[in-house]
Amino acid sequence: MAIEDEIINISDIDIGTEILNSDKLLIETSNGTKMIAFKDFVVGPDNISSVRQSQIEGNVEGEADTFYNVVTGFNILNNQTTPGLNTQYDQISGTVELGKFNFNAIANLASVSADIATNGSAVDEMRVLLDNLASVLSDTSSTALNSVTLTTSACNCIVRGAFLESTNLYRRNLSFTTAELDPSTTNPHCTISLNPFKINFPEAGQGFVDGSRFMISGNLAGRGSAGRPGGGGQRYGRLAQLIIYRDKPDGSSEEIYTKTQTFGRHGPANFSLDIMAVVRIGLGESLRFTFPAGTPQSGTLDVFKIS
Repeated sequence: MAIEDEIINISDIDIGTEILNSDKLLIETSNGTKMIAFKDFVVGPDNISSVRQSQIEGNVEGEADTFYNVVTGFNILNNQTTPGLNTQYDQISGTVELGKFNFNAIANLASVSADIATNGSAVDEMRVLLDNLASVLSDTSSTALNSVTLTTSACNCIVRGAFLESTNLYRRNLSFTTAELDPSTTNPHCTISLNPFKINFPEAGQGFVDGSRFMISGNLAGRGSAGRPGGGGQRYGRLAQLIIYRDKPDGSSEEIYTKTQTFGRHGPANFSLDIMAVVRIGLGESLRFTFPAGTPQSGTLDVFKIS
């Protein structure tokens, strides 16, 4: 047999599947090549330089340090915690509770996902409608815009208990004791004063159309005052007179309605004055009522928007 036929390569050796305590290991030492039983093979920290205590899982010798991050109110251990910490439940309870919190949040989100989709669809539809409305309003020649009827709240008013202003008899302004219908209930920008009686109408942009028409109706009763009922050589008689003024924002005034009742000097002293007038009111204007002749002692006035 040739020498080369006796050569055995390591790669030709059968591969084993386990090492038993009775098996032997071949080692090279400073005193020569030797065999050692596997049960006597010991790996310790002194002869394995790459193994460090920080890399060995298990109980930590000495006191361990714990460090946390707060996530949505829960304390979660972070990587600054001593490696190999033998954790207790109170140290990982934050992680457990955070997991439950996330699970519940995902479950709730899944339960409303259909509602979210429905609401999103409704919002998209609303955007289309708003875009269409904006295009119509921006086109002043649009027939659709011309078909829109502007509506405004009225400044309707009902007052009771007529009397002559007590604060300035020289001006002889008409006053009332009670507002059964305050105009601010039909337009918050419309106000009245009872003594002396005056109605203040809204300005531009306050739900009022310039040139609106109002009907004024009512009855005033009281005692007439001495005066000349007519020209010529007629004698003095009794007189009752109401004058309505329209005060404008520029400070000017215009007499828009007058109602006079006359009767002979030897006739009854009492009067009953019926009022019926239609007046046109502009933006920011006011109505003021004077009684230059006679003394009203009772009566009512109704002021209603008719167009």
